[in-house]
Amino acid sequence: MLTHKVRLCSYVVTKDTGLAPNPFWGYCTLGVCTLNRSGVCAQKGDWFIGTQSASKGSKLVYAMQVSEKLCFDDYYRDSRFQAKKPVINGTWHQRCGDNMYYKDDTGEWCKHPSLFHREKKKIQQDLKHPFVFIAEHFYYFGDKALEVPPAFAELIWNRHGCKWHDSDTVVDFLDWLQHDRMPGIHGEPADIPKHAGVRFRSADNTEADCLARDILENENA
Repeated sequence: MLTHKVRLCSYVVTKDTGLAPNPFWGYCTLGVCTLNRSGVCAQKGDWFIGTQSASKGSKLVYAMQVSEKLCFDDYYRDSRFQAKKPVINGTWHQRCGDNMYYKDDTGEWCKHPSLFHREKKKIQQDLKHPFVFIAEHFYYFGDKALEVPPAFAELIWNRHGCKWHDSDTVVDFLDWLQHDRMPGIHGEPADIPKHAGVRFRSADNTEADCLARDILENENA
């Protein structure tokens, strides 16, 4: 039973592709999503929860406890997170890597090849607040999203942006979440694009471009 005040930030995961949150390779990371673009200030020990939209039932997609925050460039170069760099012709877990921004020798931002966020507008949004939140302790449900008991309805945020909570309800929610439930991955991303399993011919970028367009359409749907 938690006995101290805990902060929790809630928001809607509009598309659960595995990019944001990215729960793979031993860490759950948030590097290119609503919270980053909003410039959210989170400290070690704070929690994030992402739920489905109201039209899908506001189920719990994931919950993570922040363990650290890194600049994109430090994240890109950190040996712990090399597996999170996108691999365009890899498995879906590799393709949706979120470790994609770094600075060159002149200090300019560069982008690692990725099927995601190819539009200039998306890149500008990502780099407005170039930080990634990292969690060693997390619960990711994806396509097995959990029904949130009515007692915790006040923690669900079904609008744009996000909302912070620090009431006793947060403590009760975390007790419920962690009771008899192992941390880690419990499901796969619910919104994997329809062509996600296509393997590309190394000499042909046309197929990669088609999947990138598929992803873009999925993001904007």
